[in-house]
Amino acid sequence: MTDIRVGKRFFDAANWATDLHAGASGTRTPSVAQVLGVASLVLGDGGTPREAIAGMIVDAGADHLDDAELRDRLGKKAARLVIVSTNGLSAPERLDDETDASVLRICAAVTLREVQELQRDLRRHGSVAFARFSTPPTGMLDRYRALVAVFRRRLGRSSMLTAELRAAVAELERDAELETAIAAWRVAHVDAA
Repeated sequence: MTDIRVGKRFFDAANWATDLHAGASGTRTPSVAQVLGVASLVLGDGGTPREAIAGMIVDAGADHLDDAELRDRLGKKAARLVIVSTNGLSAPERLDDETDASVLRICAAVTLREVQELQRDLRRHGSVAFARFSTPPTGMLDRYRALVAVFRRRLGRSSMLTAELRAAVAELERDAELETAIAAWRVAHVDAA
């Protein structure tokens, strides 16, 4: 792996993403860990520091940010990555037509980190972990399955993120099904619970 150096813009973006994430997060993970986790996935997949910066901001909730503010803080190229990646994640069918591998890498890293966080919450709190989301669990799993399919088609084996995301979603499905089965069993066997 090539030695990657990051500069002041990376650290400024990490701090900004941490602030944004702290304001929008419902998770227990410290927001700096969350945004650096996304950056690590992007860089580990061969991404550039610019892509890592964009990934941190997308993960922190860039959908409510002004395009001009993004350009001022991140520069024109990173801002474009944030905007296109945010739009792609809001409508995953757009990703099938995406030609920029950077955008696909960013979206895959953000999705993987999101699934990993949900897995941890599910292990800690059981099915209650889904309660913090407005989307029902089946809708969330359907979205993740669709994203895995897109990344398999578009990134294939060229990205380690594809295989990791596929495995993480499969594990999430098993854990969610197991929790549902346990809950159903407890209802059916009240005396045993």
